[in-house]
Amino acid sequence: EREGIDFIVDASSITEYLDTSLPLHERLKKLAYNKGISIHEKYPDDIVISADTTIYHEGRIIGKAYSKHEAKSILESLSHKTHSVFTAVAIFYKDKVFNFVDETKVTFKDIDAMIDDYLSIDEWKGKAGAYAIQGEAHKFIEDVNGDIDNVIGLPVKHVIEVIDTLKKPE
Repeated sequence: EREGIDFIVDASSITEYLDTSLPLHERLKKLAYNKGISIHEKYPDDIVISADTTIYHEGRIIGKAYSKHEAKSILESLSHKTHSVFTAVAIFYKDKVFNFVDETKVTFKDIDAMIDDYLSIDEWKGKAGAYAIQGEAHKFIEDVNGDIDNVIGLPVKHVIEVIDTLKKPE
């Protein structure tokens, strides 16, 4: 909406699965592709964008928390440290597919004293890393190295660049 692009949202019904036999970026790209392919088949003449955001910290992938206890543990592990936010994107247009992963490094302040208050507002639910940088968790941030839109869940500038390229006549 911010970029003036007309769109609809149509959720994919796949079971999200990361293929651990692949290197990290490839497994993330595969998930974004798998999320979008059925939607592309449904709307073959439209541009379809699918994406998935993942936190990577200290050698492990941190997905969505499924309980308040798990969310607290995740946030405590990120407190006063830097982590990577990867958003994998697949863009489908007619017979073309462009698949990429963008990375943004996020450094948290020491947030230990803020965690319980944050968890009480339930903003953590459904969010990779148990936080939403565009919400109250902006108070956690010491530094963002890269595109903040990537942390929110879609590297918009990169997506627009790809769409412009895909739409060019061959």
